[in-house]
Amino acid sequence: MLLPRYHNNDMKQLISLSEMSPVFTLVLIVVVGILLRHIHALTTEDATTIRKLVFNVSLPSLIFISVYSNPIPLKALWLIPGVIIIQVIGYVAFRLVPARYRETVFSGFLGNTGFMGYPVVQAILGQGALPLAVIYEQTHSLMIFSTWVHKNARSFVNPPLIAMVLALVLKSVALPPFFTDACKLVGNTTSPLAMLFVGLNVELDFNWHALIAAAIKLALVPALALALTFVLPVAGDIRSAFILQSAMPTMVASVVYGAEIGLDVKKLSRNVVVSTLLFPLALLFWGRFL
Repeated sequence: MLLPRYHNNDMKQLISLSEMSPVFTLVLIVVVGILLRHIHALTTEDATTIRKLVFNVSLPSLIFISVYSNPIPLKALWLIPGVIIIQVIGYVAFRLVPARYRETVFSGFLGNTGFMGYPVVQAILGQGALPLAVIYEQTHSLMIFSTWVHKNARSFVNPPLIAMVLALVLKSVALPPFFTDACKLVGNTTSPLAMLFVGLNVELDFNWHALIAAAIKLALVPALALALTFVLPVAGDIRSAFILQSAMPTMVASVVYGAEIGLDVKKLSRNVVVSTLLFPLALLFWGRFL
């Protein structure tokens, strides 16, 4: 279901609860994941299997069919400098703040633009906007590995990136329907599996200090994105995808990445939980700027 598009002098409307229904559906699956873990129907080992299935199979299938089937406007490439600017601001802040605040800044600028970003963008803007989410997420991942975590070049090569490149290469080739249908079928499992994975990894451990990280991730970062839309030549779904992806909660993998550079894992885990739980409220607010 598409959100109402705002053009020229049209009156802006708040997102109604009915228009948020696709997002609430995704949130419900997250809750189911939390419950399944707490009743021991699924375990963290199962979550690892689901993550591998999504990252290596269903997500690449979704990216491939979305990029292959939908046009990518040239102006969508302006998302790249937009993401880079936001991440540079975050990294500079990370280096300048006292050491005890580094987990807060780190969590505030690393968003769940893949496992949550793709399903949310698809639910709100439609599958045609997924290539925009892909551009944002791949740039975001590049900045994480090159700037925040300092990984080597090999870390940049991953199944979603390979799927995107193949889709671009084969875009002018008429692929057989059985192949594209298979990609659609497998790709459609991405949203429920990704949300289930998020739910299985949520630990209901609350701390008031985590609200600061959530405020950065759910308020400051999307506000920066909104401000950049007045500078960069982006509009329509490109602008909306930029704001939506910027408003994603803290990525689950930030706990792993943070541990690699010596940050407190317990603090990072709490930041992930609080930002994820507050995300639907933040989306209700930022949705009126789409």
